[in-house]
Amino acid sequence: MTGLISTPVPASEPDDAQVVADGWFPPVRLADVRDRLRLGEVVTTERLIEAIENAMVLALRELAPWRTARVLEGKADLAAVTIETLNNRNYAVLLWERVVRSFAGAEILAEYRDVSATDQGMDRAAEKDAIGEEYRRRALAAVADLRSVGLPEGEEPVQRNRVELI
Repeated sequence: MTGLISTPVPASEPDDAQVVADGWFPPVRLADVRDRLRLGEVVTTERLIEAIENAMVLALRELAPWRTARVLEGKADLAAVTIETLNNRNYAVLLWERVVRSFAGAEILAEYRDVSATDQGMDRAAEKDAIGEEYRRRALAAVADLRSVGLPEGEEPVQRNRVELI
């Protein structure tokens, strides 16, 4: 026996495949998340969708009060919150995509931990945990940045560092 196991090549999702949020926040394309996180075909489409859905749940929870305030101001969707653009794309939409992508990356790293009893496997798992925490930090920083978009004149921007006292 050679010890090799043949696995079929997973079917790739269409380029326009996306996970739809709630209608106010825009959908997020799977291809964008896959490309920016450099996932290639390692993560199946189903697992990627699940990670993006879970990321959206976290993002929606973090942004709920901010979103409610913007809706009460009459903003029809996220893109209406600001006219600022970066690279010809709406600034708020860019931040939303970063929030979702970063939370999804943290979840994927947690899900794809090395299962090995060797020291090398444990080192890789610890490294993935550290990278996952970095993705969470980036997601929360992007949440703070997004919550600072569209604030009324004179209101202070949301600070990126948050500390919860026990």
